[in-house]
Amino acid sequence: MRFKFFNLFDLRHDQDDAEAIDTAIRSGVQVRGTNLWVLIFAILIASIGLNVNSTAVIIGAMLISPLMGPIIGIGYGAGINDFALIKRAFRNLGIFVAISLTTAILYFLVTPLSQAQSELLARTTPTLWDVLIAFFGGAAGIVALTRKDISNVVPGVAIATALMPPLCTAGYGIATGNPEFFIGAFYLFSINSVFIAFATLLFVKLLKLPQHTEIDLRVRRRTRLFVGVAIFATLLPSAVLAYRLVQQEVFATAADRLIRELDRDKRFILLAKDVSPSNRSVVLTMGGEPPPVVLAQEMERRFADAGIPRTRVTVRYAGAEKLDLPTLKLQLQEDLYRNTLRQVEAEGQRIKELEDENRRLKRIHAEREALLQELRAQYPEAASITVANGERAGREDGGGVEAIVVFITTNTEIPASEQTRLRAWLAVRFAGKEVDLHVARMPQDRQFSVGKMKKRRA
Repeated sequence: MRFKFFNLFDLRHDQDDAEAIDTAIRSGVQVRGTNLWVLIFAILIASIGLNVNSTAVIIGAMLISPLMGPIIGIGYGAGINDFALIKRAFRNLGIFVAISLTTAILYFLVTPLSQAQSELLARTTPTLWDVLIAFFGGAAGIVALTRKDISNVVPGVAIATALMPPLCTAGYGIATGNPEFFIGAFYLFSINSVFIAFATLLFVKLLKLPQHTEIDLRVRRRTRLFVGVAIFATLLPSAVLAYRLVQQEVFATAADRLIRELDRDKRFILLAKDVSPSNRSVVLTMGGEPPPVVLAQEMERRFADAGIPRTRVTVRYAGAEKLDLPTLKLQLQEDLYRNTLRQVEAEGQRIKELEDENRRLKRIHAEREALLQELRAQYPEAASITVANGERAGREDGGGVEAIVVFITTNTEIPASEQTRLRAWLAVRFAGKEVDLHVARMPQDRQFSVGKMKKRRA
């Protein structure tokens, strides 16, 4: 049993032959006219998507980008000890990156839209989670490339690892003279490249693909040292950024809780708040009676008790002469906008749920009507046909199972073979649902009264 369980995870079941894998990966490393033109088109599409903040356009650019080929080639070459392939893949990746940056810079120099949108800003602060995405994406990519059948995994990997948008963002940083954008985005691209190649290297070893050449122990140690240094140098800054991100999230959560507690205090009227997790500072604007002078120190003590020391709290009173009224007005408008937006989103979600439920009920009604028509056509002698939707639950069932109940009343007996055929037809007609069929013959006195009633109507 244990052997069968582990056999389920064996990657050799549908693995392609080594020669076909080698040919496919090497073809992706090559720099051809087609690849270069597709790369230019992809970088332009991605730049436009970032510029207009369109997620769908960015995804389209990632799907057609050929950037994955040389990166997979580097990891594959390292895995089979083909140093010539590694050099060619590095060179071609450098060409791809240079063309991508140049195209993005030219686009952002001429576009009239210079504002950095949220899709662009999201590519400037990589963290440890981007490392995990790149590694698992690269693992999925090399596994898909080694299969016999064409898989839909590779497009998903292209979307998940997102090689194209960081290069566009780096080009934006150069075009607008913003070095922070360039450094953050190019670092994200480096993370994706290094860990996709590293995952490829590991799985090439795991799949035991044929080695190109045998290398001596000294070269092997030098190669392992180089790979280890590259991984550590790429990983360390992302770990630091991830730690800062977690700290900022903890600060924002604690600040929200403590400010809500202050807002519930009837002695104070909280007009506005400004929380800055990166600077560990909170600015509160109070109304009503002047708050005590020690309120700021009291809030700082509460932050310290919550495990967040060295928080700077500033309390401003609305009656103070130096109050910045335009800033206060802007903060109040922003709070009102955020609250209204949350309400609109909640109502929109509720409307969508009601529309889905309405469509579901209409579909059920249409199915029921269609079934009635079909049963009437098959059994014209039926006195009555009832179709209902419901749930069926037994004594030991954990929950109700959706079921369709069909009840047919006839004047003549329906043979058992015909009932079996009808049950089989209903099972196919409503695949995936429970169908209960009940066939009953109308009693003789009931048949007589029904017939008599028909004669009277005639």
